[in-house]
Amino acid sequence: MTWLEWMGAGGISLPLMFLAYYALRRTKSAVEMCLKTYLRARAEREQRATMIAMAAALPEGGAAARFEEGQPAWLFYKHSEQGQAAIITREAA
Repeated sequence: MTWLEWMGAGGISLPLMFLAYYALRRTKSAVEMCLKTYLRARAEREQRATMIAMAAALPEGGAAARFEEGQPAWLFYKHSEQGQAAIITREAA
């Protein structure tokens, strides 16, 4: 092969290798972002379910608060009447 043929092969394959490398990096970061968001939402649902169960277990009604970064973020309230579901509010306590 002549140097022109080698140059042509390298001139095509090298940019394709860089393109594949950067495409894989972008795909990896997008997958990591989606996974992080999914895990955060799942943890939030589990925490909320735990707080609902705790508020529902209060014998004579009452409230339970959840704090985020030192500030009240959720207030879970249970009616003292039987048969009423626990009310969940995002408003600060």
